[in-house]
Amino acid sequence: MKMRTWMAATLLVAADQGKFTGTVHDSSGAFVAGATVTIKNERTGEERTQATSAGGVFLIANLKPSTYTVRAQKEGFAPVEYTQMTIAVGQELHLDFEVKPSGVQEAVTVVGEAPILDLSSARMAPMSASAMSSTCR
Repeated sequence: MKMRTWMAATLLVAADQGKFTGTVHDSSGAFVAGATVTIKNERTGEERTQATSAGGVFLIANLKPSTYTVRAQKEGFAPVEYTQMTIAVGQELHLDFEVKPSGVQEAVTVVGEAPILDLSSARMAPMSASAMSSTCR
């Protein structure tokens, strides 16, 4: 009985968590292994980091619903950053980063908003009040 209670509590805790997934690739489309992906909760300042796999893939899970800045960087490449990325309860947000050689004098910051329709799953992102009023006309 204790095991079932623990499993149910674990599932309930995981259900309110979101996650970022994605890839890091260069301008030729080649995946970048070992790139550092850092997420920062814009409300609390908490940061978490993960290196991309050999296939350039990352997954950062167990995130509280909040607004985040997500940054990808690797030595020899200019960093790329997404800001104001909002994760809702149970949402998975997929981000693709394209990094360019650091010799290129360019900084890329993408200010984002979660799409209304997440094509990677059947989940829908919450609609803002302005989006709701414009679609209900």
